[in-house]
Amino acid sequence: MNPQPLESAIVDVDVLDEPGCADVSERLESLRPHWLTRGIGYFTLGLATYLDVANSDNPQQTYFGRLARSNHILRDHFGDLLDRVADVLALLLNTPTRYDERVALPGFHVFEDTGIAVDPRPSQHFDLQHRLMPWPFRIAPVEQSVSFTLPLALPHCGGAMDVWDVTEADMLRLERTGETSETIGATEAARRHEYRVGRMAVQLTPILHRIAAVPARHPEDKRITLQGHGIRDADGWVLYW
Repeated sequence: MNPQPLESAIVDVDVLDEPGCADVSERLESLRPHWLTRGIGYFTLGLATYLDVANSDNPQQTYFGRLARSNHILRDHFGDLLDRVADVLALLLNTPTRYDERVALPGFHVFEDTGIAVDPRPSQHFDLQHRLMPWPFRIAPVEQSVSFTLPLALPHCGGAMDVWDVTEADMLRLERTGETSETIGATEAARRHEYRVGRMAVQLTPILHRIAAVPARHPEDKRITLQGHGIRDADGWVLYW
């Protein structure tokens, strides 16, 4: 496999300075009782389509049933950040952006302790969760989606996304020759897309990726990111998680 580099698939844009990130992280810590435990050392504040719809036996309960309370917490405590992200994305995409209270607002990933990977984990994927979402509004007939990650706190050794220059169309062709995302992850070297606190990585084209491991883990390390996606409808981009 010799894919062409897809450097333009991910664009970095500045959103917050370091004091601003520290302020958001402190607000998030004060809301720890509202965090949802997703695994060992792995939490979210907010609901996520990939967890609470795509990987749920009862999305009506796990996603839509908890939506109003979750969105209220996020909007009440992080409305300024959400508005800032929407403005930055509207400029980048040159199209209006908005939130819709009928779907989950962008929320937070928090990794602590052994939740921070020091060995690569076979979790490479495409962000295609929107196809499993029962949208309460009409999305654009030609599928258009984006994903974004805003790092707010990173481990001492930094943070990154492992990226393979493989699109979904590439993957469908490769599958005809016996390749899978697992074999690609095991045999093909990833390109590291380094994160910087306060700088949002926007995935303009769904490509194969995963959270990158760090070479060493410190006891006080945290990996905190604001996560979200965008889906097009007739009026612009709806931002959600």
